[in-house]
Amino acid sequence: MMSTDERITELLLKWEERWELGEDVPAAQLCHGCPELVEPLQQRIDRLKRMAWMATDNDEDHPHELPPDPRLNQTLAGRYTLEAVLGEGGFGRVYRAFDTDLHRHVAVKVAHTERLTSPDQLLGEARRAAKLRHPGIVSVHDVGRHEGMVFFVSDLIEGRSLAEQIATNLPTPGQAARLVAEIADALQAAHEQGFVHRDIKPSNILIDGQGRAMVTDFGIATTTDRRTEGEGTFSGTLAYMAPEQVAGETQLLGPRTDIHALGTVLYELLTGTHPFPAMTQTGLRESILFRTPKPVRVVNPAVPAALEETVMRCLAKHPADRFASTSELAEALRSAPANQARVRLPVWTVTVLLVALGGVALWQGSQWLRTSAANGEHRRAEVETPTGLPVSEEGAFVFDGEVRILTPVKSFAPCTLEAWVRTQGRRDDQFIVGSDVSNFFGIGLAINGGYPTAEIIRGGFNVEQLVPPGEWTHLAAVFGPEKTMLFLNGKKIGTGPATERPEHETRFVIGNLGEDHNKLFFVGEVAAVRISSGERYRVDFMPRRNLRAEADPEGVRSLLLYDGTIGENGAVLDHSGNGNHGRVQRFVFNVSGTKR
Repeated sequence: MMSTDERITELLLKWEERWELGEDVPAAQLCHGCPELVEPLQQRIDRLKRMAWMATDNDEDHPHELPPDPRLNQTLAGRYTLEAVLGEGGFGRVYRAFDTDLHRHVAVKVAHTERLTSPDQLLGEARRAAKLRHPGIVSVHDVGRHEGMVFFVSDLIEGRSLAEQIATNLPTPGQAARLVAEIADALQAAHEQGFVHRDIKPSNILIDGQGRAMVTDFGIATTTDRRTEGEGTFSGTLAYMAPEQVAGETQLLGPRTDIHALGTVLYELLTGTHPFPAMTQTGLRESILFRTPKPVRVVNPAVPAALEETVMRCLAKHPADRFASTSELAEALRSAPANQARVRLPVWTVTVLLVALGGVALWQGSQWLRTSAANGEHRRAEVETPTGLPVSEEGAFVFDGEVRILTPVKSFAPCTLEAWVRTQGRRDDQFIVGSDVSNFFGIGLAINGGYPTAEIIRGGFNVEQLVPPGEWTHLAAVFGPEKTMLFLNGKKIGTGPATERPEHETRFVIGNLGEDHNKLFFVGEVAAVRISSGERYRVDFMPRRNLRAEADPEGVRSLLLYDGTIGENGAVLDHSGNGNHGRVQRFVFNVSGTKR
């Protein structure tokens, strides 16, 4: 049975899920049947609103997508002239500004005052954060009010966040260790002044023009005295919380809480994936509390064993099993080898091995060429095999860039294509569901340069909103009679022209461009795929992990539903009730190294 803190945490997660969809659900509505939890839940909701505005939002819009801002060129408090919008999150808008007193550029974040519960307490939080000074911490210089607005001023870092680095180009193990060691140094300075950050994550770490890591957003940091007063632990970003934060164990909150978050960040830098994969916030919470992450070197064998040991120690469930301090962590990172050690063999051993392997290769090559000649072939063909598509421990298909699923469903429109996917952050073009025909565009759902893409007959379009690497993400493309819509995690992110009906029918393929095009293969995991007739979605919705549990809307029918189930004969089982089972096809390389 869950404790009171666990029940409140569970309800707060539900509130956050609804908040992300634009709903501010009252605590009383969430606590139906448990009125004793209304007041403590509302207190945590208010605290989250009060503190979260200072944090960097992962979903910040691109400046060119924001409407004209009447505040531009306005001077706040007679000193800070707002020049340009840098981004906007749920709680505030960030501006590039010029400090007319000190003649320098700064970053100014202006809160959405209507979403604050206590502006005075918010200013107090910002003033506390402004006391921190360290070369690796983005300094807060000023806080104040202006014509009803609440704002704070910090250093303007010309660079990008670590989240962007993970999404575009993972560093080497040595570079990753160096960056996290720098972050650990900055946190050590904060810890020595009595602060615990509590929201370390890639988007709160900035890389300046010299490649140095800097920690920002100490707005929700807590201090030892405030912790003993019972300040709530559930502040921060769930994916980077330590088990003691998730469980609400205030007495365990401390510097080692930040060490757990640093371990999560380092794991992502080394592998491109999250150590606690989950499709829902509830599943993520359970993973953080109870699951042991997959060893780093299982995901990336190039990581040195000592560095893997460092990461796994950071991610220990109990704080006492982690490093005693961030300075100890920094020392371990700097002493770990930058690359995986290679075993050196004596010269005579290498010579013997090369001769033996060469003989085997020549024999196998002659046998293959003889077989190919007998069959009149000069290239290897695709191979259908029951073992060609591995299934992960979570019941998801694992696509390695050489495998796909052929379905019996032919392309058509109107239709809806959707899938739960977890990508590796690659920036090349990849198709989740494709139906391309030679010399003609088809109908498909893809990721183009990291962005969701809908392919329509004679064209296509994408939306510049990155699919988060290493996270389970729901993508849907709705090909309607009047327009085509793209959805990411249930939110409509883009609209394009309607597709024509395909003149040249081809079967839908899961994992690459289409039946006639053996390229643009998907690399990552797919937990579920559904193809539906008509427009399944028209407005924002809450995607469900278990697609099988969903009833079809009126006028829409599920034609195919795969969820990671493989039959005894190797068939990919269809759970829509239509018998549209798929078959796995793996591609092998020809002599020139290209796929057929």
